[in-house]
Amino acid sequence: MLLVGWCVSLFAQRLAAVGGVYTYTARGLGPAGAVVGGWSLAIGYAAVSMPALVGCALYLAALFSLPSSSVALLVLLVGGLAGWCTVRGIQLSARVALALEVVSIAVVLVVLAVLLLRLPEGLGTAAPVVDGDVRWGGVAVGVVLGVTAFMGFESAGVLGVEAQRPLIAVPRAVLWTPAVAGALFLVGAVAQVVLLRRAPLEVLMSPVPVSALAGDTGWLVRLLDAGIAASFFACVTGSVNALARVLFSMGREGVLPPALGRVHVRRGTPVQALSLSLPLVVGVPFAALLAGSPGRSVLTGTITVSAFGYVLAYVLVCAAAPLFLRRIGELTVWPVVGGLVAAGLWLLVLVVALGGESWQGGRAMSWAYLAALLPGVAWARWLALRRPARLARVGVYDEPTVASVLPGSMAA
Repeated sequence: MLLVGWCVSLFAQRLAAVGGVYTYTARGLGPAGAVVGGWSLAIGYAAVSMPALVGCALYLAALFSLPSSSVALLVLLVGGLAGWCTVRGIQLSARVALALEVVSIAVVLVVLAVLLLRLPEGLGTAAPVVDGDVRWGGVAVGVVLGVTAFMGFESAGVLGVEAQRPLIAVPRAVLWTPAVAGALFLVGAVAQVVLLRRAPLEVLMSPVPVSALAGDTGWLVRLLDAGIAASFFACVTGSVNALARVLFSMGREGVLPPALGRVHVRRGTPVQALSLSLPLVVGVPFAALLAGSPGRSVLTGTITVSAFGYVLAYVLVCAAAPLFLRRIGELTVWPVVGGLVAAGLWLLVLVVALGGESWQGGRAMSWAYLAALLPGVAWARWLALRRPARLARVGVYDEPTVASVLPGSMAA
């Protein structure tokens, strides 16, 4: 993930584009590769918004002691609130997301620390031994699902046009976010292994196992539920913002219907793209929950699809980085090594995971992702054969100015 962030930063240091990784890929692999990568990334953004909605609804239901039947209604309410924030403008939604994430991380760390301090003596901190065969397919699926913890850090690129000094702010974001988040995830993962190693089966099977573990401390549970729900909501707004801007970019370039390239008259937000994506993001989990699917199954299924979407986009943008630098005459040995290693490793993981054994319906989710990807691949092929002029417009970006780099500059 650090290699992916580094490869993305090589683009972000040199150009600002509302398409983010989609546009970056175009500058290296060309329009056809960009359309496939952008389509896969859109699948990732849309699919990760769905489990975030479900996760937020599950923790809100636990927070207010609501029945499980209320989760579907909460998905609608949370989706509507997220839509309002994104339509109002990126400044509002970004500030809300940042504040919620800071609060939620602090809350989760405090709760995990309290739970660890309450451990009975002699429990130890060693991880449990897991019985069972270790197969490469299972390891690959585990790695792909591990990506879901980081997904979205590259979406800082889609805000480059709307950010202050984007050629500085965006590279910093895509470099430091996976590093800091990775450290937090390792701490949280170790703490949960220690806490859950002797937990009863009903706790492990709970949709919110850590909350169930802290069930005897009411205030602690409510604090944890509120913090995690806030984090999920921030994920919803961030993912929907990124999805809408990728669709907006494709609409402006003529790859998708031009209506997607329209913006709100007063607020400047991609309202048409938001109007298309929000009903899909909210409707799929809402319908699944109404059909009787458990919230945890909806969450794990959709997040698996999103992981595949992100990984293919990461493969393509990493492969595009050295080609882009070669085009502009700035290629050195390290981007070649880093780009090829990152792209090769992620491609290997993706192929093994897609062809690996089933994991809680993982095979079905693999087919679901491939079915969602196929129209994008077919559309890119059709454009290349029948509409090459439209395809040639892919990869639009803003020309860098002095104001993009130097603070306080009034240069045009």
